[in-house]
Amino acid sequence: MSAGRRLRLGLGITAVLLLVAVLTMTLNARNGIVRGHSAALAAQSYPVGTDYSGTVTEQLVQVGDEVGVGQPLFEVQSATLSRDLQQGLLDPDRVPYGIKDGSTLVVTATDPGRVESVGYAIGAFVAANSELATVQRAGSLYIEAEFILTAPDYARLPPNATVDVVLPNNERITAQAGRVQVSTEDGEARTVVQAHSPELADSTADGLFAVGTPVEATLHLRNDNLVTRASAWITDLTGFGGFTS
Repeated sequence: MSAGRRLRLGLGITAVLLLVAVLTMTLNARNGIVRGHSAALAAQSYPVGTDYSGTVTEQLVQVGDEVGVGQPLFEVQSATLSRDLQQGLLDPDRVPYGIKDGSTLVVTATDPGRVESVGYAIGAFVAANSELATVQRAGSLYIEAEFILTAPDYARLPPNATVDVVLPNNERITAQAGRVQVSTEDGEARTVVQAHSPELADSTADGLFAVGTPVEATLHLRNDNLVTRASAWITDLTGFGGFTS
């Protein structure tokens, strides 16, 4: 065999080995991720209510309004409140709301945030312990994503797993899994993950994305094997990490 043919044969074998290595690393990397079945933005909210029945005399906020701690949201005129004050059954200095004119309860925000819903308008009668509105807590947005995992996949779900998120504007952020809820169906683990990221607050500060906005989520599983370690070594050596398409 001539030197030229040996060279071409050697180059061909090398090319095949490199192709096999790249394909093996790519398949291995894909084996370490699971794409979300569904994912959307969610947030923590708190109810705003009244301890006393009465009539709403002031509605001071609308859905979407930003509110601060202690900001008045509603005023409710209550004969029951007036009676309790007159009989000394209520200490106005030890209640979590304001009292106006001896008969009006002033409902205020307990945390900063955005008004998510309003249940009553001016003139409406509200029963005691009614929920007047809900407020989305500021800075509480997170990702809630559902993943379909096999039993072996679920066994490779690490604590505080990494979740890659793509927002509707194609901005990519990295989140960390927190609360995980699992239900089994047909031998598969339907896994709902709540993932949090400080980048999410920065990306949504302008109010462009709201609760319920769909996003793309990819969950990273534990994938510690020989191929993974070899891939990491090659990435560190060459700076090339394109095996996770």
